[in-house]
Amino acid sequence: MQIERILAVIRYLSIGPETVATLYPKLKSLGYNCSERTIYRDLTKISEVLNTAQIHVAVTEGVFNKKTWMIVSSDNDTSISFQEYVNLFLIEHFKSKWLKKVTGDTLSQILDVKKGVSVESFPEIVQLVPGTAVVNSDWSEFIYKAKHKKYLKDLLRAITNKIVVQIKYYDHEHLVLVNFEPMRLVYHRGTVHLIGCHYKNSDKSIQVIELDAIESVIEIDKRFNMKGNYKLLDSNLQTKFGIHASNDEKVYRVVLHIGRSAGIYIANRFWHKTQKVTVLPDGSYQLEMQCTINIELVGWIMSWLEHMKVISPSILKKHIADRAHYIHLMYKNDQHPISPKDTDNWNIIGE
Repeated sequence: MQIERILAVIRYLSIGPETVATLYPKLKSLGYNCSERTIYRDLTKISEVLNTAQIHVAVTEGVFNKKTWMIVSSDNDTSISFQEYVNLFLIEHFKSKWLKKVTGDTLSQILDVKKGVSVESFPEIVQLVPGTAVVNSDWSEFIYKAKHKKYLKDLLRAITNKIVVQIKYYDHEHLVLVNFEPMRLVYHRGTVHLIGCHYKNSDKSIQVIELDAIESVIEIDKRFNMKGNYKLLDSNLQTKFGIHASNDEKVYRVVLHIGRSAGIYIANRFWHKTQKVTVLPDGSYQLEMQCTINIELVGWIMSWLEHMKVISPSILKKHIADRAHYIHLMYKNDQHPISPKDTDNWNIIGE
């Protein structure tokens, strides 16, 4: 009877991962009235015996030290560890809704490749952490449309093969058509941004285009040389707050004074490569950065309302005060919101 029971356990292990808890009802249905302790001893013995260069028992440990067993071939070990499953679980459930539409259910795809492995292989995490307990709020994520999947595919192909593309996109209010050397896709603040070079007045310059602003991507029968482009790209981005351009490319020493509660939050986040956070004697915070001033920096500072104050440079300090005054008048006089002709020019107000 013991030999038959052990053979039954081996048969189940060869099909897929099992735990003591999952084997118990299966063996009971076959007429083996054994305890979970006995099953554990059987699994331990099988692991000791089946330990050759050709075949072995893969044992992984999950929460509460619960073990999972599975027979695998050493030539083709398709098992997945508990930690690997946890990693995949978090990646899948933290993905934004639009990315899920592009990639599908990555977790299920990987588990399909792993022979005999499914979500049911890890009952402890399925019971303790249901999918609805780990989610992405999708706040501020761009609304994905079917055309964006094609654009991503076309742009990845162009970047890989250094193909010049003709892009039609909305530059705020107007459709613009440009020949573009695509170099990098950057996920930033809820959407994918295409970064690359275009020629303006015979000079090569860096441009950033949001994916959701693109209306068409067409390959041109022309290749571009990346020599020098990466250096140009990196030197351009490292001076920016975020990734957006500014008409003023001067790098400033930006110093911000932040209230204590907001400072605790800000100190634990990445904002810029040069950021330096200091806790002041009164418990408030100071954030210092070396960067250009763009509309992204202006908008970010103003989003902190009265919890953040510009100390320097004076040009930024004055601009924030002037813009706050303009917004005050807009509400006081019941004026309509405006759209400046050049939103990259951060110091334009009300034009």
